[in-house]
Amino acid sequence: MTTSFEANIKPYFSEYDRDSMNDPNHTGGYTVDLWSRDDVHNYYAAIKDAIDRKKMPPGGWPDDQIKAFDADFEAWHQGGFQP
Repeated sequence: MTTSFEANIKPYFSEYDRDSMNDPNHTGGYTVDLWSRDDVHNYYAAIKDAIDRKKMPPGGWPDDQIKAFDADFEAWHQGGFQP
């Protein structure tokens, strides 16, 4: 089964997560639209690092959710960042 942004990655991010990452005051001057495949693709490494270090999403995730996200995020990467 192919991992896609719409079906597998986007659902991890809540509206609150998206709004927080679109606020340059929250992010230190840059913005990332977590519901945009292109933005998440372009910031792939930074997002992975921030989640692994529990710096994002703003509300935080439990360890089991981080592991699930890491597996899906890597599968999405390996599959060519499918829409």
